[in-house]
Amino acid sequence: MKRVDIKNTMNEIKSNTRGMSRKERLRYIFAYYWLHIFGAVFAVIFIIYFLTHFLFGIKENWIYVTFTNVLTSDEGVNALRDDFIEYTGYDLKEKNVVFNANSYFDATTVQGTNNSYFQAFVAMIEAGDLDAVIGTKDNIAAVGASGRLKDLSSEEMRELFASYSDRFVYCTPIDEEYSEDEVPVGIDISDSTIVGKYGIYTGDCVLGLGAYTKNAEEVLRFLTYISE
Repeated sequence: MKRVDIKNTMNEIKSNTRGMSRKERLRYIFAYYWLHIFGAVFAVIFIIYFLTHFLFGIKENWIYVTFTNVLTSDEGVNALRDDFIEYTGYDLKEKNVVFNANSYFDATTVQGTNNSYFQAFVAMIEAGDLDAVIGTKDNIAAVGASGRLKDLSSEEMRELFASYSDRFVYCTPIDEEYSEDEVPVGIDISDSTIVGKYGIYTGDCVLGLGAYTKNAEEVLRFLTYISE
């Protein structure tokens, strides 16, 4: 690609427009150098956009929830997000509220996790960004068995979610050194507004907490809201 020499280009424009009026000079420039102008303007806009979002963009979340294998439109998820924000009074200028309904995988089989959706899902958990995941009982139990969800019997989780203990969903960890007994990794929310009012799922529905979530208390608020 030929390198654009700004100095030579400017000299060329001056030479070719010598003696022209300002209006004629502008017409000439736009006629012969519109591509250069467009490229320069685009580059400036991109740089400003990148710097603004990189330096000043909101990077933290109040809560991040992934809804797996949602086959309906995003209308119900968006409505739930809006209503939950109104319920909590979250300031979105301070932190984000992310409800992600674009994640499709079946953790019960090797083939079902061999896709980019599952890889992105795991990356979110490992980074500590994902706070909660919702899906069918079998899918959530399989994710929990791999060690990617919080053990709800741990001291911290037991204290927060004691009122939901009769709804716990259990799995047997793949790593037997961790535990040979069943571990609670999910909470059955099949009778919540996620199924009823918002119609995001049509039946079997379980919520699990990301193994490295920093917002367990916000997940509890979310559970309280959808259970009302």
